[in-house]
Amino acid sequence: MPISPAVIYTKNGAESANPVGSMPTAGFVQLCQSGNVVTRINELKVDSSVKFVTQTTAPIMPGETRAVEVEVMNPQQQSVHFETMYGKSKDACGVGSLNSHSLVALKQHVATEIIQKDNTLLTGAFVDPVLPAGMTYLDPNVCPTAMNAISCLRELAAPNTAKAQVRFFAGYFPSLVNALEVKYGAADVQTLLFPTSGAIQLKLKLKH
Repeated sequence: MPISPAVIYTKNGAESANPVGSMPTAGFVQLCQSGNVVTRINELKVDSSVKFVTQTTAPIMPGETRAVEVEVMNPQQQSVHFETMYGKSKDACGVGSLNSHSLVALKQHVATEIIQKDNTLLTGAFVDPVLPAGMTYLDPNVCPTAMNAISCLRELAAPNTAKAQVRFFAGYFPSLVNALEVKYGAADVQTLLFPTSGAIQLKLKLKH
C-alpha cells in the first residue's frame, strides 16, 4: 500500500501534536483522510511547542525510501515525529515518534542509528466501516455503485457524530473483508490490508 507525503516535525516534550486520546485537529484529519499535508503543516507552524517542520515529496510506494534532513536544537528536551496517510484507507495514519533518549544517544554516538516502526492510528472522525444492518457478506447490494473495494470501504465509514478521539487502528471486521472479497475479488482487497502494528520503518541517523 502506498503512503502519502509525510509531515515530519520536531517539538518540545515527548508527545506528538495529536496524541492518542486527543481530539483530532482539522489538519490531522485532512492528512489522514486525503494525504494533503498543507493544513497540517500550517497548524504545526503556529504551534509554539513545534520548532521545526518539513515534509517528504510525493506518495511513497511499497519498498521505496525517502530521506529528509531534520533539525533538532535541543535533543535533551525535544522529540521528532512522523505522520502520513495509509493511502488506501478512510482515515488511517502511520505515526512515529523518536524520543529524547534516542536523540541523545545519537548525539553522544552511543548509537549510530535508531530504527523503529510507526503506530497505526485513526483520527476518530469516522466510524469503523461495517456492513449495513441486516446485510450479510454475500449480499450483492453492498455498495451498489462503488467500482472497487477502497471506494466501498470509504463509503461505509460514515462521519462520526460522537466526540472524535484519536485512537489505535484495530483492523477491519472479518464480515466487511469477506463482503469486499466476494464483491471485488481477493486481489483488490489485499491492497487494503496492512498490519495494525504499523508497516512503515523509520530510521534516524546523525548527520556528519
